[in-house]
Amino acid sequence: MRVPWRKRTGWKFLWLTSLLCCVPAGVLHGQTEESEPTRERIILRLRDGRTGLSVWAEYPNVWVGSQEGVNPATNWKGESVVDVTGAFPRELRFLPNWYADCRYEGDVRDGSRVKYSITEIVSKGVVGENVCGGRRAKPVPGVLVLYVRPRTLQEIIAL
Repeated sequence: MRVPWRKRTGWKFLWLTSLLCCVPAGVLHGQTEESEPTRERIILRLRDGRTGLSVWAEYPNVWVGSQEGVNPATNWKGESVVDVTGAFPRELRFLPNWYADCRYEGDVRDGSRVKYSITEIVSKGVVGENVCGGRRAKPVPGVLVLYVRPRTLQEIIAL
């Protein structure tokens, strides 16, 4: 009795398929894995000081350490991610762009001088003052919550 598949497959075919099955996939493409340094990021969360609702489509001015200011856009949840990797000194400053700052009475630019510790934001979380209303969030590690309000017509004209 003759078995036709033995003639076609032979020992060379079986040896080759077993060899290919044993080769790890990482060796085939020849790429080496490099470890990237972990990026340190914090979440900047903007809330309306009167209602507590999210402030979206705002481009606040943010200074991380001694770097130039950046304008990260807030998403529909009022959040923007700020990269603080390698920031020196370990501080962050904030000033709203289209809104008035609720850390002070009126529309003043003194908020750009207030420095928040990045280490404290990452470990415990920080919530800014809110003189615009009674809303106040609880601190969450890795999150900086700040309150703003829409500018009045007089404040817009004074710009």
